[in-house]
Amino acid sequence: MRRTLGLAVVVGVVAGGLAAGGVPAAAQRGAVVSGTYSSGSAQTWQPLPSTYVGGDQNGPVDATVVVDPSTLRQKYSGVGFSLDETSVSNLWKLTPAERERAVKLLVDPKSGAGFDRFRLTIGSPDLIEHLPFWSYDELPAGVTEDRGLKYFSIRRDVDLHIVDTVKLIQKYNPRATFFASAWSAPAWMKTNNRFTGEVALKPGSTTDYYQVGKLRDDCIDVFAKYYVKYLQAYAKYGIKVDALTLLNEPGIDVVYPAMDISVEQQQKLAVAIKQEVRRAGLHTDLYVHDFNFWDWRDPNSTETKNYYRIFNDPKAEKAADAIAFHPYWGDPTVMRDAFEQFGKPVHMTETSDLSPATILNYFRLDASSYILWAQTTDQDGGTLHWTPARDNNVDWEEVGRTTKWPNRLVTVNTNTKTFTVRDELYAMGQFAKYLGPEHTRVESSATANGISNVVYKDAQDNFVAIVGNSNAAASKVRVTLAGKSFTVTVPANSYATYRWHGDVPSTRHNHAPVLQAAPDVVADQYATTELQLKATDRDNDKLAYYSTDLPGGVSLNGNTLTIHPTVAGVQDIKVRVTDGAAHDEITVHVTTRPHGAPVGETVEAESYVAQHGWTDGGANFIESNPAASGGKNVGWTAPGNWLQYRVDIAQAGTYNLELRVANGTGAPAPDAISVRDGTDQTLTKATVPDTGGWGNYQSITTQLTLPAGDQLITVYCETGGFNLDYLRLTS
Repeated sequence: MRRTLGLAVVVGVVAGGLAAGGVPAAAQRGAVVSGTYSSGSAQTWQPLPSTYVGGDQNGPVDATVVVDPSTLRQKYSGVGFSLDETSVSNLWKLTPAERERAVKLLVDPKSGAGFDRFRLTIGSPDLIEHLPFWSYDELPAGVTEDRGLKYFSIRRDVDLHIVDTVKLIQKYNPRATFFASAWSAPAWMKTNNRFTGEVALKPGSTTDYYQVGKLRDDCIDVFAKYYVKYLQAYAKYGIKVDALTLLNEPGIDVVYPAMDISVEQQQKLAVAIKQEVRRAGLHTDLYVHDFNFWDWRDPNSTETKNYYRIFNDPKAEKAADAIAFHPYWGDPTVMRDAFEQFGKPVHMTETSDLSPATILNYFRLDASSYILWAQTTDQDGGTLHWTPARDNNVDWEEVGRTTKWPNRLVTVNTNTKTFTVRDELYAMGQFAKYLGPEHTRVESSATANGISNVVYKDAQDNFVAIVGNSNAAASKVRVTLAGKSFTVTVPANSYATYRWHGDVPSTRHNHAPVLQAAPDVVADQYATTELQLKATDRDNDKLAYYSTDLPGGVSLNGNTLTIHPTVAGVQDIKVRVTDGAAHDEITVHVTTRPHGAPVGETVEAESYVAQHGWTDGGANFIESNPAASGGKNVGWTAPGNWLQYRVDIAQAGTYNLELRVANGTGAPAPDAISVRDGTDQTLTKATVPDTGGWGNYQSITTQLTLPAGDQLITVYCETGGFNLDYLRLTS
């Protein structure tokens, strides 16, 4: 497969000494590369030493980032957070001066993080401080419906300072943009006349529920008008809401505000919204889905809602401008699949994951935006009205009193009227401060040796590369684009942003490189196989080999593909060659024969040979987690669950066992794990500490004595409440 792209030509560079014709090379140096980095709160958006394109001395480096402008992906739309009522309420407990300081730190692109995309709620979501829940069309006593929307009002948004907060954001970041989501239609538009959710058990089940409250078929058109009324009401305050989501998490079985809409209703509602928007003379985008990866598409499961079916109706597909996702269940690669299949932008419209590693990964998977949910609470965790309870008669006052979400991005101390922020803010700013709607992502090479990247360019070939270094030491990184390169040193445990003007070759008269087909590879698990890639180019351009995604144990250095598989089975590895103007791609088919893990090998949690207690392929088993080794972990552990692994012990003896775990429950789990032998005898136990989050991994170490030989060991969950990343035996 080849793709070419016409791009502007920029004059090339010679580094050092004299260039041809005796012209000083310094006068022909390439563009200056400037950079900043953040590493926690101690080093925030700090300048890095400048270098220049062509200044590479071709010395050894820890990793190489290949930038391929021949492949354009998605436009950047923003990084930001929700303006839910709980968050806004806490911001308004600060003094006016402190509130201004907080908003400036969050959104100012010069002195702050530059957050530039924000989610508004149409009526109240679950995250509110002040009861009762509300829609914008609450009816007085004796009135049963309001098809003319006579009683429509956003007065509560004004009184609760939501509008004021938007205006304050606009003050410090005039480029900020806003989109909005409803959790439910007004009660009178629903089959059960109830704004909050209502659940019932599925027939024949004692554990699975469904959402009772549905949108009335005869209210689809008026609900679309309700959305347009909202857009017009906000516009009167100088606030342009540039996109709507069809509905937040349609069909979710909860008792806070929620509503079910069938696939057929979603199709009709999408068309009706776009019709009403056009009639009003507005240019508002419509995002469909607004739910988990899992609920968009899973051909292997009938349990998921498979809401991709909305596009079975050509009119609904035409009405939809983008697809919105939440990350709580499922595999994030569905975003890339949706982007490629339907050609529509994809957005991460709600997440609580503050990890910059996740932002970088989701941008590489074609997400245009990344929006955090409910990120301002107080020193106690705030007052909010979210509950996992499936109780239609829940005591909402008690929920507000007892449900707390501490340690969000921003913590407001209501006693001192001051605020603090988490360290992740600064790394997130390495994205938001330097990217804008003029930027489009270009393809680039996969993570290597702890160095990750995502790269963008504008129409004038000005590039922005965000590079993450997860290593405990500074790492030297080569960045190469169309035969020219530069090297930088990325500080330890940091995110750095580099900007430069790229020398992008023209596609005119260019001949694309050709990558020779590779033979199928048969390898043994935990053994190493090397494959030399070969490519030709009629123009004799300097070529770069890369892969956008590499499985665990596989690396690509130059044209050498090193395969050290950690998982048995069959996999396809896609590799590319590029000259900067065009590329070619082949697939290497690898069959890995199973083998026990020798001492010293990292055994990924998902490399089990047998398991009990989970559903294979289920959303609550193998989780995608960019902070985990190999990008995945085993989650949703419960007492009695177990995972079995194959190890190959060369010599009988006592070994150290490292278990890489994460625990976000807020409390340690004593003796949570036992390790057992093939006869089910317990060899050792281990306590899982509170690691401070489900993506905050720590290593725990214990010892066990094993005989020589290829054998099975079992990791047994004595309790639940932790994630397992990997295990490793060492002498």
